[in-house]
Amino acid sequence: MTAPKAGQRDFPYKVSESDPEVFYVFADAQAHDVSWYLELDWSSGSKSGTVRVDDHGKPFRTSGSLGRPAYDYPLGGSEWQTAAPAG
Repeated sequence: MTAPKAGQRDFPYKVSESDPEVFYVFADAQAHDVSWYLELDWSSGSKSGTVRVDDHGKPFRTSGSLGRPAYDYPLGGSEWQTAAPAG
């Protein structure tokens, strides 16, 4: 499910080569091991398509951490950090 953070604008976004948009994706799986990828629908004038965002041709993988230590790699960070407990 796609949902903007509080205070952020929702889709659709208008972008250009000189005014791109950066999206940060947060994936969480409490008790499951999931493989996933994103599909981004786009349009430009009369053209449209779908771009698949994946890990060099493979799906991303998010592993549940229920009952195990969890780690985050913060934006702008340089190393993994112990994550705060979920809840």
